[in-house]
Amino acid sequence: MISRRDFIKGGLALAVVLTSDGYRLLKADEVLPNYAPELWIKLSEDNYLTVLVNKSEMGQGVYTGLPQILADELDFPWERVKVEPAPAGKKYVDPKWGVQLTGGSTSVRHMYDFLRFVGASMKEMLLSAASKELGVEKKYLRAKQGFIENLKTGEKYPYGAFAEKAFRERIPTNPRLKTKEEFIYIGKSVPRIDVPEKVNGRAKFGIDTFMEGMVYAVVERAPFGAKLKGYKGEVNNVKLVPISTGLAICGESLEDCLEAREKIQVEWEESPIDGWDDEKFKEYYLKKLQEKGIVARKDGKPEEVLKNSKKKIEETYVLPYLYHATMEPMNCTVHVKEDECLIFAPTQAQTATLNVAKEITGLPEEKIKVITTYLGGGFGRKANVEFIREALEVSKAIKRPVKLIYTREDDVKSGWYRPMNATKMAGSVDENGKVNALFFKIAVPSVFEWAGRKVIIDPAAVEGVHNMFYEIPNVHVEWVKVDLPVPVFFWRSVGSTHNAFTLETFIDRLAKLANRDPVEMRLELLETNPRAQRVVEYTAEKAGWGKEPKYGKAMGFAYHYSFGSHVAQVAEVSYEEDKIKVHKVVCTIDIGPVTVNPELIRAQMESAIIMGLSAFLKEGVRFRDGKPVNDNFDTYPILRMDEAPEEIEVHILNSDAHMGGVGEPGLPPIAPAVANALFWGYGIKVNELPFYKTT
Repeated sequence: MISRRDFIKGGLALAVVLTSDGYRLLKADEVLPNYAPELWIKLSEDNYLTVLVNKSEMGQGVYTGLPQILADELDFPWERVKVEPAPAGKKYVDPKWGVQLTGGSTSVRHMYDFLRFVGASMKEMLLSAASKELGVEKKYLRAKQGFIENLKTGEKYPYGAFAEKAFRERIPTNPRLKTKEEFIYIGKSVPRIDVPEKVNGRAKFGIDTFMEGMVYAVVERAPFGAKLKGYKGEVNNVKLVPISTGLAICGESLEDCLEAREKIQVEWEESPIDGWDDEKFKEYYLKKLQEKGIVARKDGKPEEVLKNSKKKIEETYVLPYLYHATMEPMNCTVHVKEDECLIFAPTQAQTATLNVAKEITGLPEEKIKVITTYLGGGFGRKANVEFIREALEVSKAIKRPVKLIYTREDDVKSGWYRPMNATKMAGSVDENGKVNALFFKIAVPSVFEWAGRKVIIDPAAVEGVHNMFYEIPNVHVEWVKVDLPVPVFFWRSVGSTHNAFTLETFIDRLAKLANRDPVEMRLELLETNPRAQRVVEYTAEKAGWGKEPKYGKAMGFAYHYSFGSHVAQVAEVSYEEDKIKVHKVVCTIDIGPVTVNPELIRAQMESAIIMGLSAFLKEGVRFRDGKPVNDNFDTYPILRMDEAPEEIEVHILNSDAHMGGVGEPGLPPIAPAVANALFWGYGIKVNELPFYKTT
């Protein structure tokens, strides 16, 4: 890890800070303790740029997309840009959230403006320093591709030659930013910085961390809602440590821990859901739908309109708990000492990591070091820091470095799932075939409360419906809170994962009720939102909507707005011998005014489509005796290569609206698009997931 002292030593180091007057750029030696620097950068004397990124790299490309913005304004050669993970601390918090966290499809849109500001400021300071050093007026100098060029003589000098002098220059308060026409990287697919070391094996993920003198630890965790009551068994070469989540088994090797675990008999308190199976959960959720909830939105008189409508339908949906299925399971390596705490973790939540470390160790923040490794997938699961808490508790108890590892079986069964939910929908159309009423009622746990945030109405429970852009005169949106001990958490695209499915499949059923084309109906419902309309029209055109499918028998359409972006998808599907094949997906995303890196966007759309299709077809946590029965990918199947779409076509649109997110918006539309293809092409209604039931 780079220390602050090492980082500011030699060269130009700058920090962006958020003050009461807005963003301000400070030199490293000007940073005061009460400021919160957002991002540290350094230009070394040998002409390398190092960017400390305060967002976690978990495959989405922030180690490329964020430095790309700064390097463009600085006009610096891409091949000389390096990246380091920012330490955890107040000076690296997200400026709009006030915490250091990667999630919500916000990395680029939260960092874009002031990364440009930093790059432009650095360039002006270098030009000022070069002007004094060379005795040449600034107007006769040009900064380009890492060199200061004397326009009179044609001589060129590397930026690094002026780094020390530039450090003494006054920082501009209003540096000139490039126009779009001047961009050299923004809008282009520059090579990813993280790929070479991931290919050659040098990339360090959390599970690759080792400390001298460390022990391994696994945890036998309590059933949901229960606590450790006692344990017994004769084991050698291991130490047993009761912790908040169960019983930790510590040994000199992972094998020792796993062998000992099989010999230990653990007694738990009774769980509130002891004996529950899948049918019991379903029965419970459907019963919750009969309870009165909290109304999140009420427009017009939906109940009255529905009662008096001649053309109306009603549907009930049940969707399962979903496991995040990160390729790298939860793991953390820590060493708690009396005067210091060192944490290596593949975490999305550095501020939460610091807070739990302060709580357990009693140490002040400056004595705690958090090193964020590469993450082998995150999807929201690694924003939860329970696995870090466990490692800290064990290390503090045994006074040694500890590498805590979840086996895949541990990971599947540990909870913090996408919540199960049941939804009742009702809707009607008038004599002209226009949607005149929509009723939406969902029973679902509060993700935000499980994340420690008290809410009156959980935003995730109703997202995508209470804020939908469909113009329907009479709307009712209601949430019934479910309180069960099964831990739930943020899962890629959160509440939109289930609400987009129920809403978009229901819209198609209303279209059939009205004997209308579902795309035409959506365009009518979106007539007050030209941006959304354009996405729908563009996708339909590119997919050949209304024509005979080229590959499959049927096409399905879905549109959804989430995380600031509009996305529409068309799935071309066939269904033969009880097997679904998605031949092609056409996807369009409107992300607002700026496309930073098209290839990163395409990759995120492709991965979101595959993940969403996997959840639709195959995924679901199953229960027996109140416990998950899924063990590994044999009992929690995910999409295989031969089941993936044969072709995914991605289109990127820009508009004058606010910048939208990328990592999550591509996921919600795929499941309803496939379901709608089955509905129109084969007469199959899908109201429960996954489509393929496993035993």
